[in-house]
Amino acid sequence: MAEAPLITRVHDADGGRVFEITINRPDMHNCVDGETAALFLKAWQHFRDDESLTVAVLRGAGDKSFCSGADLTALEELVNINASSDQEARYPTEDPGPLGGSRIVQYKPVITVTQGYTYAGGLELFCHGHIRIAEPQAVFSVACRRWGVPLVDGGTVYLPRLLGLASALPLIITGQRIRARRAYEIGLVWEMAPKGHGFERAMKIARQVCAQPRDALMADLRSAIDGLHRPILEALQLEARNVYPVIRSDSMRQGVERFQSGERYWFR
Repeated sequence: MAEAPLITRVHDADGGRVFEITINRPDMHNCVDGETAALFLKAWQHFRDDESLTVAVLRGAGDKSFCSGADLTALEELVNINASSDQEARYPTEDPGPLGGSRIVQYKPVITVTQGYTYAGGLELFCHGHIRIAEPQAVFSVACRRWGVPLVDGGTVYLPRLLGLASALPLIITGQRIRARRAYEIGLVWEMAPKGHGFERAMKIARQVCAQPRDALMADLRSAIDGLHRPILEALQLEARNVYPVIRSDSMRQGVERFQSGERYWFR
């Protein structure tokens, strides 16, 4: 198991379970080849479909890299270069993404944490985190710009949505490297963690998410994701559909009871 290029582990927590995903190719800067992509797809599908799993934490093994993107020495394992015209036409709707499941939209919280190189497809994977953590030495880049390789695992979708065009387009156009502090300033990183403590912080956040009432959190996350860029009235109506399912849920009833009993809780 320790030699697998992608390792998953489940951590029990108060109120839920944390699904840890570790890209385990540190000698290759955690770049993704065909075997890793296949394991990624299974991991993302498992997290999506297993209702017992509450939060996912994605990280890279070693102390150098989160993920440096696609393994360009194994490109034919990730994309069918000799695809027929019919296969090309079906690709956008039927392929799960070269890096494995990157076109799956997760409606449960995902935390990504980087301690180093976060390049090209690795940057795209990092952007799939709803909460994104970086240690000070982390570096970010659309590094594939140098080699003429396109963003195809969500980069052109997530970067503009997370950062706005003003910050996303320079990254996409130039491939310029930016440090963690700059990434934090433009919103690519939500929180900075001390060197060597990124995963520890990610797990602390994940456990606190598990401890919170579940139904309202999941409904609000889905509403925020699906309501983005819809006309405002349509988005408000989408949000309103959550009202009765949530107020009838055990998690809201128990949460209100805790409030009424005097219990107070703040995320730390």
